[in-house]
Amino acid sequence: MNVVSAAQIKALDKAAVEAGIPAGDLMENAGRGVAEAVMRRSHGKNSVVIAGKGGNGGDALVAARVLSERGYRVRAFTLSAIDALIPTTREKAKLLNERFPGRLSVLDDDLDELNQALVTADYAIDGLLGIGVDRPLSGKYLEAVRAINAADLFRVAVDLPSGLSSDSGGIIGEAINADLTVCMAAYKPAHLLYPSRSYCGEVVFVQVGYTDDLWKSVTPIACVVEKSWIDDHLPARRPDGHKGTFGRALVVAGSLGMSGAAILTAAGALRAGAGLVTIACPRSIQAIIATALPEAITIGLPEREGHLTQDSLAPLRDHLVRADILALGPGLGRAGDTGAFVRALIAEVKLPLVIDADGLFALDHETLTLTAGHAILTPHPGEMSRLIERPAGEIDAERIEIARAFAREHNAVLLLKGSPTAIGTPKGDVFLNPTGNSGLATGGSGDVLTGIIAGLLAGGAPMRDAAILGAYMHGYTADYLARDHSERSIIPSDLLEALPHAIKELEDA
Repeated sequence: MNVVSAAQIKALDKAAVEAGIPAGDLMENAGRGVAEAVMRRSHGKNSVVIAGKGGNGGDALVAARVLSERGYRVRAFTLSAIDALIPTTREKAKLLNERFPGRLSVLDDDLDELNQALVTADYAIDGLLGIGVDRPLSGKYLEAVRAINAADLFRVAVDLPSGLSSDSGGIIGEAINADLTVCMAAYKPAHLLYPSRSYCGEVVFVQVGYTDDLWKSVTPIACVVEKSWIDDHLPARRPDGHKGTFGRALVVAGSLGMSGAAILTAAGALRAGAGLVTIACPRSIQAIIATALPEAITIGLPEREGHLTQDSLAPLRDHLVRADILALGPGLGRAGDTGAFVRALIAEVKLPLVIDADGLFALDHETLTLTAGHAILTPHPGEMSRLIERPAGEIDAERIEIARAFAREHNAVLLLKGSPTAIGTPKGDVFLNPTGNSGLATGGSGDVLTGIIAGLLAGGAPMRDAAILGAYMHGYTADYLARDHSERSIIPSDLLEALPHAIKELEDA
């Protein structure tokens, strides 16, 4: 499913009209879609519709007419005089007045009529503003939003809750807190990025009438990954394959007190299908790891007080030449000499890399340059903040553009964790992962993800695909568990146990 910007939707509207599709037909399709979404709910039949003067208001007025035709008791309001509405919206307002006289009113400054209608309403349909908002609401618009939010009813937003900015996840003032958003044609960033996502409620789609040829003229700003993409890109398993066929993953991870990170990463790689997984770790924790995960080979490296140092690199070299991919970072710790080890290792290695956690912490600009063309980086917002020297609070609302810019600049695949996880590619494409839940917000979950990606990469998936598949599988497994378990109780070992069942579902879908 494509994600488009406000400017792209406006360009599509213009191109549709130029191609001979009347603007009124697009509006009619949109408004009917809103009405049908309301009618699929069972919250009652009293509706308040509030319309602005633009196209969003016209969609809402069509919905008011269609609901009236289906027997709903509708009160519709505009904040502007009928003559002040844009032409197509004005036509819809006049049609509503002709068919159902007395149902449409122009609100006075005090909004008393709206407040009275809201008391008995089951629904409020918000068609105040569209996707072009770029400043906080004020005046009657702000008062109307506050009145709708204060009412005890089901709130339906047309395309986007009024007050949100379409092209980011940021909140620029007060906004409608919708229970349902009826999205026109395609996602906009605000439907997917937090904190604005929390204002949208359930999101459903209406196809307004753009033709395939019109869509071909649009390059989406991102793509939401669908199951069909997973089906098309999940590497096949050769029936005559052996452990070498499915790849040798080397995991460099762990330190004293953090052996679990290495175990979870390696187990994730095994569960994702790697043929052979080797864990290189400080010698003091080798026995712990070997006992916990007998399926993996372990290498105990020279250490200092439980963490790896530059002296750990020489005995690792023989194993690097036999590896197909390298996963680096989980649980290594942040000691200065460990960082030096990480940087020296990256300087020598040309293998495909998955770099996470303390591996990311060790990166400097020079080392990051050395990863160009052969690395998947998997930061959470805090780690991303350090990499790009921007406040962590800015990351979520701008994650699409941040992922795109970083991946392009550094010729890397960037998997920016969060809700949603954004995967940026060197070509400038961005994929948003729709799976996952709050059960993943626990220590060790990211180590499992690193392992899954490493396993897919070892098995032959290209770097872009390994990152996208890994994020989707990881989140899908959490969703699988949440069918029968509380999200608050999911732990990383649950993910590992459930992963074979979740992958089987994906393969059989």
